Amino acid sequence: MKIFLGCLLLFFALYAVQLILYTRFGLQHIHYRCYFDREEATEGDTLDLIEVIENNGLLPLPWLKSEYAVPKYLSFAGTHSVVTGETRFVSSLFYLRPYSRIERRWHILCTRRGEFSIGSVRLMTSDLLGTSRISTPADDLGEPLTVLPACEDVDFDLSSPQMQFGEQTAPRSLLTDPITVSGIRPYSGQEAMRRMDWKTSARTGQLMVRTEEHVQERRICICFTAQVEEFGRRFASEETAERTIRMAAGLFRLLTERGEQFSVQSNCTIHGERMATDPGCSPGYYHQLLRQLAALEILPEETLSNAVEIPPDAQVIVLAPYESEDVRRIRERYPTAEVITV
Repeated sequence: MKIFLGCLLLFFALYAVQLILYTRFGLQHIHYRCYFDREEATEGDTLDLIEVIENNGLLPLPWLKSEYAVPKYLSFAGTHSVVTGETRFVSSLFYLRPYSRIERRWHILCTRRGEFSIGSVRLMTSDLLGTSRISTPADDLGEPLTVLPACEDVDFDLSSPQMQFGEQTAPRSLLTDPITVSGIRPYSGQEAMRRMDWKTSARTGQLMVRTEEHVQERRICICFTAQVEEFGRRFASEETAERTIRMAAGLFRLLTERGEQFSVQSNCTIHGERMATDPGCSPGYYHQLLRQLAALEILPEETLSNAVEIPPDAQVIVLAPYESEDVRRIRERYPTAEVITV
């Protein structure tokens, strides 16, 4: 009997010691990091989410569970996850020996554009007998992930009569085009030597110069919206709005490849600020537009016709999910505007 009581007391003593050790020090020497393997991807890309966990103490952990939340548009392959609303909850289970390190990679498919972060991570474990649960939040969650929209081809004829791209005559411009010659006139002594027409001068016996057209670059303004509602009624789905954004990315790419200067005006917002850009056509400008589209909110509070500020004499291209009353008002204001709808 005394032996039994002694063993029982020893058991409770050991249980109390391990309980105190794991309760106070179980997660004290655990370092956890969760991060994406890159900071930027494109819609449809596959990337890795990496979990790194280190046990820098003497206590082994029979099990350690990590639970974290990410946006539902990041699809995990080969794991069980639960989607609630706009959030996907994923859990991972580890066994850690003393002074050990484990790295785990999850393959993720980016199903939609956006700016995504790992919402929250909670680490949970217990003592050796599983009678006491211990948990703590993790704060090393890496950098946010920007998923750029994919480019969708736009059914748009750049050679249409309304779209006269490139350079146009402008009598008040100070710039001239040496290729565009409008006539020949006598040399007055003030023209540059590069404008001399030596063949005509030799034929007429007097110095003659070429008259060159004044030119300026045509300004292109894209009026863009991804709104799905109008007058409190929904006319398009979110998927239609997302396709409109992909078409916008395709249109921006097309104009950039042609070297056409263009600006963008929209009633949609980015972090609370309306999307509006200065003219540009460089690869850097195009990449900046893609990043803005990634963060675009598709439920604007203002109509497109009230939000846009179209420069004078600009060639207007309107891109929208559907031809709404708002789009028709812009077309009435700018009769030569080209309208592209999904």
